[in-house]
Amino acid sequence: MRNEEALKRRSAWSTYWASGALHSCANSYQDNYRGAIEDFWGVVFKHMGASSRVLDIATGNGALPLMLSRLRGREAKDSIDAVDLAEIAPAWNATEQWPQIRFHSGIRMERLPFENQSFDLVVSQYGIEYGKWPDALSEGLRVCRSEGVLALVLHHSDSVLVSVGRSELRNHELLTSPRGLIESARRVIPWVSTMRAGIFSYEDAAEAQSRKAAYNLAMSVISEEIVSTPVPDLLLEARQSIHQLVSEAAVADADASQILLRLEQYSDSLAAAALRTAEMVSHALCQADMEAMKRYLIEARPDWKVTSRVILQAEGLLGWGMVAAVDGNPIHAWSASADPLAPGQLVGDDSMS
Repeated sequence: MRNEEALKRRSAWSTYWASGALHSCANSYQDNYRGAIEDFWGVVFKHMGASSRVLDIATGNGALPLMLSRLRGREAKDSIDAVDLAEIAPAWNATEQWPQIRFHSGIRMERLPFENQSFDLVVSQYGIEYGKWPDALSEGLRVCRSEGVLALVLHHSDSVLVSVGRSELRNHELLTSPRGLIESARRVIPWVSTMRAGIFSYEDAAEAQSRKAAYNLAMSVISEEIVSTPVPDLLLEARQSIHQLVSEAAVADADASQILLRLEQYSDSLAAAALRTAEMVSHALCQADMEAMKRYLIEARPDWKVTSRVILQAEGLLGWGMVAAVDGNPIHAWSASADPLAPGQLVGDDSMS
């Protein structure tokens, strides 16, 4: 990855986490971090020792450290290190004050700053698959103790989350096309205040009306798409935000240059969101990818068993769940206890040892 692309990626994620979001998923499916995914981690954390050292890779705003700390309570003697390439400083950590959690910003998962076999439990939720293969997985193994556990929730290429991401990328393309809503708003805003004042030549009036018509057409296209798309959130939000800016330009004494600046800032935020979503879609794992990951783990740790399942609940497939640990570790029982017909459970057993 070129330096410019790496900096853009880090900036996009740093800005996102600074907004206070706890999860990386599309807005439509934020609540899906509860239910089946929370159940998966409940099983993993249940099998931890009385006091464990834990590493969370690509932690974001620390959803897993927070879940673990609340589940285990303040009396637990756990030690949790959470790393991310982005700049992270979860607001909840300052409020709830969990001294056992240490957040580390600017850390590449392919080069972790920890000694060999330092952790009893290494986890990642929708994170490690974004790293360079197989370096990130190799580092996770390096710092995990031979009797420890590696537990992962990973994006699935056929999940509802990735499906939502693909829809939102198409919606982003619609908004940012040459005749899309953003460009039409950019072209009409300087003319709105002139039209309001009524001071312009015949040629100016014709140009203003042409730009207004183009803006109205773009609005109409977005409104039609909102009705037909299964995931209208981005379009609904963009329609409201952009029309608000255009409306402000018609107010007396409006500063069109400042309104245009805000439009550019909004456009930049959409571009950053599209970058994050595109990363999710491109890094989601298919069955063959999972098999390759499992083979790598077994070759690296021959005495380990690797168990994986798809994570499923009422809304559909949410991702892959995987645990890797010494064969005989009771944590592997999670894969045999799932009822494939029950929403909020894990289905599709696929073990390897």
